[in-house]
Amino acid sequence: MPVDPYAVLQALLRAEASRAQRADHRSAEPAEPEPAPVTEPPAPREERTR
Repeated sequence: MPVDPYAVLQALLRAEASRAQRADHRSAEPAEPEPAPVTEPPAPREERTR
């Protein structure tokens, strides 16, 4: 069955536009702040040489 390349292109463009619109909508909502990463204090010098 032959496929119309123009129709495929239009479908891809519509899908991309829809995806971008959803991403824009999500980014417009206030996002909760991400928790700060937990970092360990540096190991004492004696333990780093072992």
